[in-house]
Amino acid sequence: MNETKKWKSRLLSSSIPLEYEIGKMLSDMNFSVSFDYTYYRQEGGAKKEFSTDIKGYFLFPIGAENNLDASLTSLIECKYREEGKKWLFLRDVNKPETSIIDFGYTIKSLSEFSTVKNRDELIGSFENKFESALKGVEVSLTSGEVFDKDIRHGISQLKYALPYLVKNNIETNVFGHLVDTLPSYLISILVTNADLYILKENFSIDMLKKVEELEELANKVPYLICNSDIGPDFTDHHKEIFKDFFSNCKEGENLEIFEAFQKTKIRKYGLYDSPFRTCSNLEQSFYYALKKYYSQHFVCSFDHFPELMKQILKLLSRVTKTKQ
Repeated sequence: MNETKKWKSRLLSSSIPLEYEIGKMLSDMNFSVSFDYTYYRQEGGAKKEFSTDIKGYFLFPIGAENNLDASLTSLIECKYREEGKKWLFLRDVNKPETSIIDFGYTIKSLSEFSTVKNRDELIGSFENKFESALKGVEVSLTSGEVFDKDIRHGISQLKYALPYLVKNNIETNVFGHLVDTLPSYLISILVTNADLYILKENFSIDMLKKVEELEELANKVPYLICNSDIGPDFTDHHKEIFKDFFSNCKEGENLEIFEAFQKTKIRKYGLYDSPFRTCSNLEQSFYYALKKYYSQHFVCSFDHFPELMKQILKLLSRVTKTKQ
């Protein structure tokens, strides 16, 4: 390989060109875009700085600065792959009643920290149309290598950064001017230029031995929802971030106002989205609370990224009703 091809190949592999193109796409959709969202994480007994590639911030509705309804923060990690590499995902093998995937939690809603009516139930209906997976591996059709390191790393970067955004969005509304408190939503997306595949339901080892092409084992998809379970290291990471969170939030007058407003929307069995309970669960870092906010992420192919984002924006414009 000559020197010209070397620097081009290495620049592409750095994912910088991919990040730039994703950033431009977000900007064209009226997102405010920043690169390298940094956060702290313990590693080897020391606190070290890490980052995710892109943070995008969007306000609804477009072009109505004095009548904003909600906000969306998008956290994005980019992985550029060389030609011939495919991402293959293992579909959810569980029966619906035992599945660990909860449709409605890939788009993370913090709408209970506001006094705006919303229809969060539409999120679950939207996500239910997506393919879902429990694990992914990269398959190189040229070298024959199969490994999952880069996929796991990308999702890990998103997962460990999200608690800082969840905390910041809640605190912004709890301690801000009540009139400015908007329902907030967050999404995390792993974007790659590699084609995405999900194993067919009838996949088996015998089938693998007989086929010649990857397409005989799996279906190509534009995007999917991938589950990543909550481990003890992440739980410790979260506890450190949310230390004394509930007691601190109770000092903000808005929290009681949000709680009273949510009580007016009591559902069946007396349930409602309690901001008090959410703050307490996050501080305690209970497994079910962490699973709700941090276990599910979108994985999207580069070519279909604008389509996915437009669908999400269209959905959330329906979810949130105009402030009363």
